[in-house]
Amino acid sequence: MSNEKRETNFSKIFSVEDLKVYLDNFNERLKNRDFLYHYTKLDRVVDIFESRKWHLGNAKCMNDRLEYANGNFEQWENIFFASFMTDVKESIAMWSMYAQPWEDGVLITIPKKAVVNWIKSVELIYHISCTDFKPTGKSFNVDNDESRVFLSSVAYSNCDNVENNEKLTWSNVTNTYIKKAAHIPELTGYIKDSAWDYEREIRLKAVIKGVRNISRVAIEIPDDILDSITITRGPLFEGNLEARLRDEIKNRVQISSSLFSNKLNISSACCDCEYQKGW
Repeated sequence: MSNEKRETNFSKIFSVEDLKVYLDNFNERLKNRDFLYHYTKLDRVVDIFESRKWHLGNAKCMNDRLEYANGNFEQWENIFFASFMTDVKESIAMWSMYAQPWEDGVLITIPKKAVVNWIKSVELIYHISCTDFKPTGKSFNVDNDESRVFLSSVAYSNCDNVENNEKLTWSNVTNTYIKKAAHIPELTGYIKDSAWDYEREIRLKAVIKGVRNISRVAIEIPDDILDSITITRGPLFEGNLEARLRDEIKNRVQISSSLFSNKLNISSACCDCEYQKGW
């Protein structure tokens, strides 16, 4: 079946292959988006600029154990990804989940056009050691057959938490034709539980056929991508972000502040711990 004949209305898709093509069509999925967002911590930003590489992890290391358990374990061996949010609004849930600890939390914003050009330019996927997080010397050529790098959206299924009215969603549209999507082997890496649908996730994904027992890979980041990045300090970020970055990296980085700055009153149990007070 050619791409021209595939079903492009999400609500009417009943073929697994059509759903994969739909989710992999990042030009359409990102048509109304100008930026991609990645919540993380300051140390990770420094690592990105110093190494000029973006790391992609294997699903065995991700926080959504349900997605990993539902997927096909053999296929998971060959899939590596980094997650981005497509929603233009800041999310306090994302700050809380991924930009921790609070005092070091930051948000990386990259223009969509820059990301698309970046993906097109990738020629090598580097194997990364999980001991020192540096390249091992092994790499894989990107040839669109044995290994490829691409952007792929995530759809959300409620099949594990309802008995009736099962549905699959992407953005604000719903599909009721594809059943038990989270358990279909061919959709490994494409489906998450609906509990995570607030993330509006798109994945920078590398698929390398035939590899085993690899937990981390990376792709190079060109200078023009680094120059296009904006770093936003988290709501409870401590210190001067520009000064902290200047101490660590040479690039001049665009800086902004969270919409939640000075609006949160969050503290951990450790703040009132009598033992910590004596440190």
